[in-house]
Amino acid sequence: MTVTTDLPSWEARALDKKSRILTSVPPQYIHSDLTHSTTDPSPVHSLAAQYLTSEEVLITSLDAPALLDLIAQGRFSSVQVLNAYTHRAVIAHQLLNCCLEFPYAAALARAEALDREFESNGKRTTGPLHGLPVSVKDQVRVVGTETTCGFVGNLGKKDEEDSLLVSILQEAGAVVFVKTSLSIGCMWGETVNNIIGTTSNPFNRSFSCGGSSGGEGALIGFCGSPMGIGSDIGGSIRSPSAYQGLWGLRPSSGRIPYSNILNSMEGQETVASVVGPMSRSPASLVLFTKTVADAEPWLSDPKCQPVPWRDEIFRSVTSGRKLKIGIMHWDGIIFPQPPIRWGMEKLEAVLKAAGHEVIPWRIDQKAAISILTRVFASDANGDIDRSRAVSGEPAQNLLTNASAAPPLTLLESWSLACERLAFQTEILKQWKKTSKVGTSEDVMDVYLTPVNPAVAPRHGHYAKARYLGYTGTVNVLDFSSCTVPVGFVDPELHKADLGEELDAAGKEIPKVTGDLDRHIRSIYEPDVYKGLPITMQVVGRRMEEEKVLGVATLLKELLKKSS
Repeated sequence: MTVTTDLPSWEARALDKKSRILTSVPPQYIHSDLTHSTTDPSPVHSLAAQYLTSEEVLITSLDAPALLDLIAQGRFSSVQVLNAYTHRAVIAHQLLNCCLEFPYAAALARAEALDREFESNGKRTTGPLHGLPVSVKDQVRVVGTETTCGFVGNLGKKDEEDSLLVSILQEAGAVVFVKTSLSIGCMWGETVNNIIGTTSNPFNRSFSCGGSSGGEGALIGFCGSPMGIGSDIGGSIRSPSAYQGLWGLRPSSGRIPYSNILNSMEGQETVASVVGPMSRSPASLVLFTKTVADAEPWLSDPKCQPVPWRDEIFRSVTSGRKLKIGIMHWDGIIFPQPPIRWGMEKLEAVLKAAGHEVIPWRIDQKAAISILTRVFASDANGDIDRSRAVSGEPAQNLLTNASAAPPLTLLESWSLACERLAFQTEILKQWKKTSKVGTSEDVMDVYLTPVNPAVAPRHGHYAKARYLGYTGTVNVLDFSSCTVPVGFVDPELHKADLGEELDAAGKEIPKVTGDLDRHIRSIYEPDVYKGLPITMQVVGRRMEEEKVLGVATLLKELLKKSS
């Protein structure tokens, strides 16, 4: 359907796109009584069951490995699974405004072909992801779809070639079934664009789903996808995962192929954007990472490192050996809100109870923020401004003061890259010092830290509470990181501090360090934030995805036992 209006060109194009999003799906999956809201504080997960069949509810409640097991057993066909997730994803979009395109015809043809192969091959699956629906952030190219990266100017252009990652997943049997919303240019921590507007959080629609992979976060958080692909240059996988209580992997650059994925600031390599999986279980992340590594992507993507899946590292962590884990409760800059402090204390407690060694750890995140901020502003917003100019769409609240200073010169860019390398080297030296004196034995395995100093913010409040220290430091170091959901805000358990000097129990807390610290402390309201997810992250060194995923898996089991 084409929308004809007297609106400005960019607005008419956006309205046309918005009107087309659900035209490709079966009409019975669209429910006219469901509408999007950015003010309704109620969680919406339970609404799905009113519209789904019992079979659809069951299918969409399973994580990826469990679902694949049932497909392999012949319990569900690929078409059944695709339709169940498409139905739930449509409901998610109607409630949360999280999707940009449903390539349903192609996905259905793919699922039908997989079912035929299953029958003709003696009921054997085709690849480790046979029949698994996968959602992708709308910067990932899928043949026949529009890949916007959040820009109106990219509408109308159909992809003629899949991203390498999509090809690998489809070769393994996956079915790409939906593309999700994102912030303009993937460079903002709240998912808002000029194409469809704001995406909401399923736990409270008056709160943000995070960004820039917020469409993935909202969709998976609503159980509208069993596995999705996001990207991360300053926290864009981890923040949406944190705000929806998901497991999200931020791999080191070069571990997962980025080839033929659309991005802003392409060619900026000082702090590279990475792609990684988001899901409802660490087992799903393990499955994704192993599948991609087993495909040897370095043979096709020159930026990929030749690092196969190292199961012995993963098993060494999950087999019960004693681990040495650093704890960074806060960074000395922004003191976390009460629920976040509780989450860190909870993880420390379950690790100690299981016999693991826990040591204090601190990184100079101020230095990392300085580097990352200058990287983000290095072209004075030039690339994003050029992409906006294609359609004439207005600027969103992107990079704070990014265009206030001129672009960096070539020599300044080189100097910044050297500064970042020196910072990386210094942190690795500090890491090595956690070992026994004079040896390399007993070195710290990973460290735990908040994803953000606060739980999800209200819509439109991200700019005032924007702090990249806990996420962005990991990007500057290019460390591996995985989010770890710990619980949900409980007003009785996570009471507000008694002012700026005492916590709810009357215990002294660190002094306020500045205006941003004061603001983030002050905005926490237990009754308003009730039910929002509380999520931490486990961080390992470069290319240590197996170890990070192993510790995430371990923490999931320890948290389950403690409850």
